Amino acid sequence: MSGRQFPEEGPRFSRAQIRSARIATTAVFGFHGVALAQWFLRIPDVKIQAGLDDGQLGLALLGGAMGSVPAMPIAGALTARFGSTRVTAGIAVMFMLLFGLPSFATSQWILFGALMLFGVAVGGIDVAFNSQASEVEEHHGAPLMSGFHGSWSLFSLVGTLIAAPVMAMGISPEVHLTVTGLLAGGAIFVTTHWFLPSAPRHAEATRSVARLTPALFALGAIAGLSLLVEGAVADWSGIYLRTTLEMTPASAGLAFGAFSVTMATARLLGDRVAARFDPRTVLASGAVLSGLGVLTAVAIPNPVLAVGGFALCGVGIGTIFPIALSAASRLPGQAPGAAIAAVATMGYAGFLAGPPLIGGVSRAFSLAVGFGVAIVASAVMFLLTRLIPKARTANVEVPPVGVEPSAASH
Repeated sequence: MSGRQFPEEGPRFSRAQIRSARIATTAVFGFHGVALAQWFLRIPDVKIQAGLDDGQLGLALLGGAMGSVPAMPIAGALTARFGSTRVTAGIAVMFMLLFGLPSFATSQWILFGALMLFGVAVGGIDVAFNSQASEVEEHHGAPLMSGFHGSWSLFSLVGTLIAAPVMAMGISPEVHLTVTGLLAGGAIFVTTHWFLPSAPRHAEATRSVARLTPALFALGAIAGLSLLVEGAVADWSGIYLRTTLEMTPASAGLAFGAFSVTMATARLLGDRVAARFDPRTVLASGAVLSGLGVLTAVAIPNPVLAVGGFALCGVGIGTIFPIALSAASRLPGQAPGAAIAAVATMGYAGFLAGPPLIGGVSRAFSLAVGFGVAIVASAVMFLLTRLIPKARTANVEVPPVGVEPSAASH
């Protein structure tokens, strides 16, 4: 359950192969993060272009969930059958073609349909490269998953720095997001050349569908709630600062930027935390910080408190999802790829369903009240951590990229 036991089953790779795969996997997480940041910061423009209010946008965003949620278990099954390397490369081509579609939407339902296709590519590729991350982590012999997700957060911050001048130059969302999809998808496709060749690592690895045990369900539910909060901040923080607090479009990006910085920091440090502390304690602490952060951001309509609150939320939410994925990949009797797909599907159901839910509440009341959904989710997540049995932790040393653990750890 802790995600810190690394079995020696499966093929063995040289240190050079593992090092190259670790760098390549980090890069793929980064490319994905840069691309998604462009979308998050363009949502207000797409909303205006399509003439939508908060409730209509919230419903349209459900299209992403409708595409991503069924695509993720399919990607997990394909990964179990064909390996994460080939599946990541294949979906990267879809990513190139589909990423920019939502920017062309001129109505609520066109946006809904475009986001369904967008969700297929974005969700499917996420499962595939997380499966590769699990393989690299196992062969490396120490926790790495949180660091991989840290690279996603760090590069999403880089993405905000890229998006700001692009938006300031008046480049249209259509051009911006289409070019982003082509570049990011192409980069992911090329980088899979350095992935570890995939092969079954366990006797159960040929099973394409995970068995929904209580442990897997608990991890999936926590993952879903954590990504609900993350999706809420990603999709709505900019709109909150721009509309409720009346900040400029460029300044409104500060909320997501601050959130990305603190989430990246938490994840980059998360592997060392995961090696030293009980996962239940880490998850519970993260849930508390997440809820307090969102509460701080919306309780008093103040730009400084809003940015600071979303930053605190990033600290709390940062390590929860990667810890859940790492633990799921090592559950006994489960195919790692299928288990990751199951947790990721529940997780991204929260990520994609949370923003529309907040949009509906916002339409009925206000956006500040809508963020109460994220606060409640944090509280429920805290309660769910009580269902995770405590595990004794080993002080596993986590070397930096390029430094491999001793041979005894493999």
